[in-house]
Amino acid sequence: MRIAVFTDTFFPQVNGVVNAVRNFNKTLTKKGHEIQVFTSGKKPGVSTLDGAEIHRYRAFTFIPYPEFEYSIDFINPTGDALKFKPEIVHAHTPFIMGFCAWRTAKKLKSPLVGTFHTPIDGYVMYIAKRSKLLQKILGKIAKTYQDWFYNKCDVIVVPARSAAIYIDIKGKEIFPVSNGVDLSRYGPEGRQEFRDRYGLGNGPVILHGGRLSFEKRIDYVIKAMPIILKNVPDAKLLIVGSGPARKSLEQTAEERGVESSVVFTGYISDEEFPKAFAAADVLALNSPVETQSLIVIEALATGIPVVGADAGAIPDAVVPGVNGYLFKPDDIEAMAGHIITILSDDGLRMKLKQGAIKTASEHSLENCAGRLMEVYEFALKKKDKK
Repeated sequence: MRIAVFTDTFFPQVNGVVNAVRNFNKTLTKKGHEIQVFTSGKKPGVSTLDGAEIHRYRAFTFIPYPEFEYSIDFINPTGDALKFKPEIVHAHTPFIMGFCAWRTAKKLKSPLVGTFHTPIDGYVMYIAKRSKLLQKILGKIAKTYQDWFYNKCDVIVVPARSAAIYIDIKGKEIFPVSNGVDLSRYGPEGRQEFRDRYGLGNGPVILHGGRLSFEKRIDYVIKAMPIILKNVPDAKLLIVGSGPARKSLEQTAEERGVESSVVFTGYISDEEFPKAFAAADVLALNSPVETQSLIVIEALATGIPVVGADAGAIPDAVVPGVNGYLFKPDDIEAMAGHIITILSDDGLRMKLKQGAIKTASEHSLENCAGRLMEVYEFALKKKDKK
């Protein structure tokens, strides 16, 4: 099958969308499918990655959110995709590249599959930091455009069933398809090496990984540390990743007097990321905006229990008492209590580890790629009937 993938964010940017696109590309190209990716980049041109042909169009840095790059090229991505003549057009983002995906599908009369990864109205805070009113206005505009775009898709994919609540779609099929993880990458290998490199010592390690952005409310995990340290004095909080919230998070750690117990690694490579999980004993997430949260699945694949906010897609994967625990968002006492319980009980931690690995097995790349192919086949049959 020839598949055109459109995404406004791609490698070397690191985030959940990029990981999902790359993982599916690796798996599907190995099965003989032909994939071309249309995206933005500081170095325009054509290259190959993960078995797919990558078309990059000149990108600019989005100043309010420097980790994001965008292209304003509405013409060439569509023209190049038309030459490819894909059977399926798949948009992973609704912005410029998503718009090009819609134009491509419309011209070729090919089915347009749209994956909804994250609610874009949650990011307007980066444009209007000082005005709540402007945030509200821009949020409504962003939500209106988001719903318009996904209503233009023939089929919508969400990485977890709960993510469907973020979009207002009428008369369209919505299929949950986990982004999936390569389970073979995760295990105990590299635990001591990573701990030694970042001075984590031999005590318990609480992990938070991913993009350091304000909407994920990572500061509340830091605010829980004084409570945790009273009961587990040698615990360390390991914060892996980079993003606009880092300076604010470092300031929070200083204000709470826990800076010596909080370790920021900054950006680490994709190859090193599994070692960060191996080095940890529990994952803590307070984010209320996860539409799947691959980091939860990656932690579970490593056998790490998850203490997560009972919001978004986190409760789709975390089952209390089976592979972790849930708490109300921003409830630092409940969060700290669950973490203390896990770190203080070896038997419980082993039980949760077994449950975590079992849950992760349902999200293998093979299973998820197979499910995505079923969605593509459905989209093709649906288009044929029109």
